[in-house]
Amino acid sequence: MYKTFFHQHSAQFGDIPYNTWGLTITLAFIFAAMVAHARAGRVGIDPDKLVGMYLLAVIGGLGGARLLHLAMSDDRQEFFAHPAMYFNLSRGGFAFYGGFIAAGLASIGYAQWQKIPTLKMADALGPTVMLGLAIGRVGCFMAGCCHGRAVDVPQNAIALLPASWGPQLWAVPGPPFLIEMMVDGVGENHVPVLATQVYEIFAATFIFLFTSWAWARWRRFDGQIIGMVLMMYSLWRPFNESLRGDTVRGTGYSVAGISLSTSQVVSIPVFLFGLAIVLARFRYGVAPEKPFEARGPEGEGPDIGQSAPRL
Repeated sequence: MYKTFFHQHSAQFGDIPYNTWGLTITLAFIFAAMVAHARAGRVGIDPDKLVGMYLLAVIGGLGGARLLHLAMSDDRQEFFAHPAMYFNLSRGGFAFYGGFIAAGLASIGYAQWQKIPTLKMADALGPTVMLGLAIGRVGCFMAGCCHGRAVDVPQNAIALLPASWGPQLWAVPGPPFLIEMMVDGVGENHVPVLATQVYEIFAATFIFLFTSWAWARWRRFDGQIIGMVLMMYSLWRPFNESLRGDTVRGTGYSVAGISLSTSQVVSIPVFLFGLAIVLARFRYGVAPEKPFEARGPEGEGPDIGQSAPRL
């Protein structure tokens, strides 16, 4: 709806825009890290050991998201011919799956280095990825990227924004539920399209809440929760991709004669990996764990704030 929330004028650099997408991505990392920090102690992990991992996840997440987008987008031939295009943020964008995979690999490597129980960490922190995604998609919605295909506005649609504002948002009492129209976005402008970013916000929020409940109340074996996160999202994403209408996400891949987008292709191994974790681990139960308690300076008792808040 509004891709820029603030402009700063500089005598040296001129008008400097502060984009909403950048703000929401920053908030996504912050809130996901806060919840992860609170949950780690409940499975016996020292939360302070994870601070370095958060930094690696940010670097790997942004770097991997950028790499996957360019490597599998319609501009991939130009990218392979001119790799410096990677740093030109005016060309192309970021792919969630690339960030998810790169941040996950970096986190696993960090956990192994710090001797942190990897599956327990993945179960505790896995749902927070969906929280970060839900917040980040707000930025996509405001910027107008990752939008759906063009549709007609039904007669029973309800306008949620005054016509004088320019960008429009309609609620429909039934499918497709929400329709948007941008006027100065990074995707399609002046054309009503499905609000697929909002669909993803609700789906990611549901996965976060459901898997968080399962982690707290219904955890039967180590690896169960991260397996659920992987399988649930990889089932949802292809459906949402089928509603998308943006042209920069990479399309035209063929699997068994079916034309798929980048994220639909990547969803296949992600689902299989989540299923493999569940099948490999469900017999082993939950390994012993004891909530972490920070020790005082003399090691004689718990420090202030000894137990992590329940999130």
